Amino acid sequence: MSEYLNASADQSASGEEADSELSAFRQVVEWLTNRNSFAIVGVCFVLGLAADHFGVPEPTDNVLFITGGVLPLVLATISTTEDGYDHDLSNWTRAKVITSQLAWSVTPWGLFTQVLQLGGTAVAYIRHRGRPPNRTRKTPTTKFSVPVDRGWTVTNGGVTKSTSHSWGLVSQRYAYDLVITDDDGDTHEGNGQRLEDYYAFGEPVTAPADGTIVAVEDDLRDHPAPGSERVEWRTWNIVGNYVVIKHDNGEYSTLAHLREGSVTVAPGDEVSRGDVVGECGNSGMSTEPHLHFQVQDHSNFWIAAGLVPRFRDIEVCRPDDRRADHDVYDSPDEAETLYLWAGDRVAAGPERGEPA
Repeated sequence: MSEYLNASADQSASGEEADSELSAFRQVVEWLTNRNSFAIVGVCFVLGLAADHFGVPEPTDNVLFITGGVLPLVLATISTTEDGYDHDLSNWTRAKVITSQLAWSVTPWGLFTQVLQLGGTAVAYIRHRGRPPNRTRKTPTTKFSVPVDRGWTVTNGGVTKSTSHSWGLVSQRYAYDLVITDDDGDTHEGNGQRLEDYYAFGEPVTAPADGTIVAVEDDLRDHPAPGSERVEWRTWNIVGNYVVIKHDNGEYSTLAHLREGSVTVAPGDEVSRGDVVGECGNSGMSTEPHLHFQVQDHSNFWIAAGLVPRFRDIEVCRPDDRRADHDVYDSPDEAETLYLWAGDRVAAGPERGEPA
């Protein structure tokens, strides 16, 4: 959930073919970007211990330890030729993102959250005997609608390793981030320094399928500094305000970063597909108002394994020609349900209110 969200004018769906001759440095960066962040931390930590044990001259061990802490944050701000959406950040913007995340990571609540993420991922792997769900294994039977009414843009997420929201975090592996953009790709009016400037802020969030509310959070503040590229480093709950819905067959959906005081449901309530459950906000670890949506196999956010959602009753604008090279992202005209990928502009179709 600690991803950097940037869907401003600096970010646009790419319609160009990937550069076939990347520099050697860029190839290394892309390779690292597609690696598991926990593996990178672990390798650097082990190398640091080895350097210290074998008497490698100082400060090699400390450099390796610091690299393990900082490198995954840097890589999270870099887009690749595969992820479907271009994150064109200046180095100054990248520095502010990384600095604020580092400030959060060394707080007591930040350290505790990292333990929860690492431990929860381990528990998910253990529960599934090292084979967590994917597109062909333990697929959900529920067909989901996009949990919004008007047109939104997917800014992060996909169903393959290279297009994943957060591949290393099993619970968020198949999650999506959504915002509202205008025709220029901007997510806000003016300079975007007020929450009310953002098109998504306060917009209704709806149940993606029939189910029962099992958990909610509604009293966390909305981070008051959108557009600053700084995350809410003081938050003790990176999910922010949220609603968790239980569907059939032990499948759950989580709607996160909701607006403070906007949740309209309580545990035990029955909801139908399309019912409003809250409003889009900027709570938790969020750089600007957006909706985080994921499907999982457990009600607990930390130990759940992400499930691959397929969407029904959906209208999709997918202008990027290079998606034709990715067979998994079928054309919406060829199937009753489909996967989403960053860059898609989506809206609920006219049939959403009908029973599944």
